[in-house]
Amino acid sequence: MDLDKFIKIENNRLKRFFSILFLIPIYLFSIISSTYPSTFIIFLTALILSFEWFEITQDNIYKEKKNIIVFSLLIFLNILLSTLTNLFFSIILTIIFSTIILLFVFLKKYNFRNLTWLFYGFIYVSLPLIIFFKIKETLNGTHVLLWLFLIICTTDIFSYIFGNIIKGPKIFPNLSPSKTYSGTILGLICGSFFGVFFSFVYLNLDIKNLIFFSILISISGLFGDLLISKVKRNFKVKDSSKLLPGHGGFLDRYDSISFGLITVFFIQYFL
Repeated sequence: MDLDKFIKIENNRLKRFFSILFLIPIYLFSIISSTYPSTFIIFLTALILSFEWFEITQDNIYKEKKNIIVFSLLIFLNILLSTLTNLFFSIILTIIFSTIILLFVFLKKYNFRNLTWLFYGFIYVSLPLIIFFKIKETLNGTHVLLWLFLIICTTDIFSYIFGNIIKGPKIFPNLSPSKTYSGTILGLICGSFFGVFFSFVYLNLDIKNLIFFSILISISGLFGDLLISKVKRNFKVKDSSKLLPGHGGFLDRYDSISFGLITVFFIQYFL
C-alpha cells in the first residue's frame, strides 16, 4: 500500500470515528429524553432523510427545490399527525396519505418510475420513525429503544473493526464490497452478545427469547444496510450525501436502524 493511500484510509477512519462520537450522544438523548429538543432531533432527521432519498432516486429534471421541499414536508406532516393517534391507525394513515398526496402532488409531472421511488421513500422514512415514537410511549419503551440502538451500533462497529483487522473474502461483493465474512459474522455475534447482556439486565424476557430476538435484530440491521446499498447501486451512488464524514449521509446510518425498528415492532406487538 502506497503512502498516499494509507493516509487516505487513516483519515477516513478518523472521520468515521469522530462522526460516531458526535452522533451517538445526540441520538441517545433523543431516546432517553421526552423533551421538545429530543423530538426536534427526530423530525430534523426525517427532513434530512427525505432530502437524501429525493436526491438519490429522482432524475435531475425533477430536482427542483420546491419538489424536494414538498416531499420533505409531506413526510414531516405525516409523522406529526401519526404522533397524535395510535400505532395501527398511524400505519394505515401513512399508506393512505402517501398514496393520495403523492399522486395528487406529483402525478401530473412525474413518470411512473420516479413516482414509485417517491412512494417507497415516503414509507421507508416515515414508518420506522413513527414506530420509534410509538415504542417510546410504551411501558419500558426507552429500554427497548436503547436495546435496539446498542445492538445495531455494536454490530456495525465490530463488523467494521474485525473486517479491517482480519480482512478475508467478501461476503456481499456486488452489494457491499467492504463487507467481509469475518467482519460480518463477528459483528453479528458481538452485537447479539451485547443485546443479550443488556436485555437480561433491563428487559423482562425469557433467556431463549433474549438470545433469539437479539440475533434477529442484529441480522435485520444487516438486511437494512444491504437494502440501501442495493438502492444506491441501482442509482450509481456511493454515499447518500456528504453530511457525515467517513460515513456518507444519514441514510447510510439509518438503513440498519430502520429495519431494526420494524423488527422490534413485530417483536413487541405480535410475539
